[in-house]
Amino acid sequence: MNEPGYCEAGMKTPKNPDSSNPCVAIPRDFFEHALPVIRDIAELQVMLATFRLIAEPAWSDGVVLETALLHDDLLRQSLHQTGAAAPPVADIQRGIDLAAARGTLLRFRVVQSSDEAREELDDDSVWLMPATPENQLRLTLMQRGEASLPTQLRLGRHGVRIEPERPNIFRLYEQNVGLVSPLIADQLIEAMSIYPATWIEDAIELAVSYNRRQWRYIQRILQRWATEGRGDEADRRAGHSGKGAVPERDLRGKYASIFRTDSR
Repeated sequence: MNEPGYCEAGMKTPKNPDSSNPCVAIPRDFFEHALPVIRDIAELQVMLATFRLIAEPAWSDGVVLETALLHDDLLRQSLHQTGAAAPPVADIQRGIDLAAARGTLLRFRVVQSSDEAREELDDDSVWLMPATPENQLRLTLMQRGEASLPTQLRLGRHGVRIEPERPNIFRLYEQNVGLVSPLIADQLIEAMSIYPATWIEDAIELAVSYNRRQWRYIQRILQRWATEGRGDEADRRAGHSGKGAVPERDLRGKYASIFRTDSR
């Protein structure tokens, strides 16, 4: 029987450091708290790939570029669907967004320190690390400037700082609807695991155009699209040359039952 904290016989361990088949450390907390609530295979594969990458010398500081996950061959193979021509980049991105929204991944952006404006460095400025208690404390200290940034974040860069990066759906909701409470966060996470991100974004936009800034209206739009299909609705709205939705017209159409509902 293996001793606690050691891998299977034949793998690289403190007792067997020369093995060519090194193990990957996954915190017990992941199995006890994160794994039971993960429902999307993309989210699970993203987390496993993150643990695998930070065990490699290239990411020995414990942080991984988001683009490294998006281009990781093993992760792409694990999510590739038979017959699909394009790589599963959207699935990987969904997995990252779900893990960040659920709090199993810490996601942050490297920006140029400036009193005038928040300036992003480049496309490779979003980083990830597992949300262990140690990493949560580490991120807090780095934000305060009380801990040094990982080596990869400092190479060739001066005067930089980090900012937490929330999922785009969360930011969009807060900008257009309201505060993301713990209950709303759970509902957004569930929606992200069911619907394409573009659907949620479009549903928020449609609800706002009718001044129905409530999650239940957004949710009913998504449910309607899922059961009846979007049909020509998306094409018709996209073809309005930026005019957006027309409430007076659409309140007589298929969305009347949603938007005529009294908010009392």
